Amino acid sequence: MSKPLYPSLNPATYLDLAKELSSKSEMAAIRTAADRAYYAAFLTSRDLLSDKGYLIPEYGLSDHQDVIETLKKKEVLGSFGNEEFRLRDARNKITYDTRDLKWGDKGVCSIDWMLDTAKKIIDRVNALPPKS
Repeated sequence: MSKPLYPSLNPATYLDLAKELSSKSEMAAIRTAADRAYYAAFLTSRDLLSDKGYLIPEYGLSDHQDVIETLKKKEVLGSFGNEEFRLRDARNKITYDTRDLKWGDKGVCSIDWMLDTAKKIIDRVNALPPKS
C-alpha cells in the first residue's frame, strides 16, 4: 500500500498557522492568515458536526452553506451561526479582492476579529453534545 500524498490532518491546526502568518508584515501572509482562519473554523465545524450527527458532509462546495445553515439552527448554535457566515464573507473579500480594502467596505473585518471568531466557533462546536 502506498503512502498518502496528503495524509489526514486536524483542520483546527490551520488556526495556529493563521496566527503565525498574521504576525508577519507581508500582506500576502496576512491575507493568507484570513483564509486559514476561515478554513480552520469551517472544516473543524464540518467534521465535528458530522461526527456528532448534525450534518452529512459531501466534502465539496455545498458543505460551506450546509455548515452555516446547521450552525444557525436553534438546537445547534442559534444566531452564532451567523458568525460563520460573516467569517466566510470576510474571507471571500480578503482572498478575492486584491485592491486596497478599508474599514466600512462590505465584508472587511480585521484579522484579529477573524482569528478570535474562528476560535470561538471551534470551541462552541467542540462543546456541542452528540445529536440525540
